[in-house]
Amino acid sequence: MTTGTPHPYHQAIIDTYAAAGRPFFHQVTPAEARAMLRAGLTMAPPPVGLPTLASVVDETIPGPYGPIGIRRYLPEGAALGSCVYFHGGGWVIGDLDLADTTCRRIAAGAQAEIISVDYRLAPEHPFPQPLDDSFAALEWAARERPGPLLVIGESAGGNLAAACAIRARDASGPALAGQCLAYPVTDHHFETGSYRAFGDRNWLLSTADMRWFWDHYCPPGIDRSDPLLSPLWVKNAAGLPPALVLTGALDPLCDEGLAYAAKLRAACVPVVIREDPGMVHGYLSAAGTIPLAAEALAQIVAWIRETLDAARAA
Repeated sequence: MTTGTPHPYHQAIIDTYAAAGRPFFHQVTPAEARAMLRAGLTMAPPPVGLPTLASVVDETIPGPYGPIGIRRYLPEGAALGSCVYFHGGGWVIGDLDLADTTCRRIAAGAQAEIISVDYRLAPEHPFPQPLDDSFAALEWAARERPGPLLVIGESAGGNLAAACAIRARDASGPALAGQCLAYPVTDHHFETGSYRAFGDRNWLLSTADMRWFWDHYCPPGIDRSDPLLSPLWVKNAAGLPPALVLTGALDPLCDEGLAYAAKLRAACVPVVIREDPGMVHGYLSAAGTIPLAAEALAQIVAWIRETLDAARAA
């Protein structure tokens, strides 16, 4: 963890929210939080420089609680493999549109099919329902899509990706070539150095927000030390797939992401770690504006492509 101040792009967003009196997520209901996020996406300037893809298709697949929406991004030319992607939003907010731009860029750059999952959200659908949807989508991809397979997730989606990797290992499949975890939630505690340093700053994510998200996803009576909720608590990380773990140095979740990467590495899992200075939570969405975020996304693209190439060669 390092100290510093947010990039001017993020600081402008923080200042705009403050001037407008925009409430924080923990101050509103889940429905209001979803509306806030949707309004922010609607008001944002359209992305520029998006790559050309062969197709982007919305469809549904079977799930344990009913149909699951997915969005498939197919690159031009033959795909090297498939990546099942889980969006962020604290398991409470977010949808397929939240990371549409990121998924388009990854699909084209990595020459991979991206399958973005519209998993059910808490509190209407608490743990384990979002995870069960996510794992069902992973199993569907393993059955229906050719070539090697990996998982990708941001924030709470990173938590779901890591949990799917643990469940897949313990269930003897699906086989995963890798896991890409961007600023993932890996623990249910709020006492790390990065929480203490940045949790009260309200730099697009706060300790109070994370407590609110956790309370909706994991209500009383559920053991939050279950590794499928807190992957950092997995007793043995051996045999988990190779990982790329990215963290923002000004993110309250920074330290738990680094701790999970260290746990994987200690178990002899190949791990690439990236910690970006000056970056707050969710910074990949700024890849079209912030050069460092663009570099992080480029590393994801290169890592996915190398991982899929290696899996195909094996």
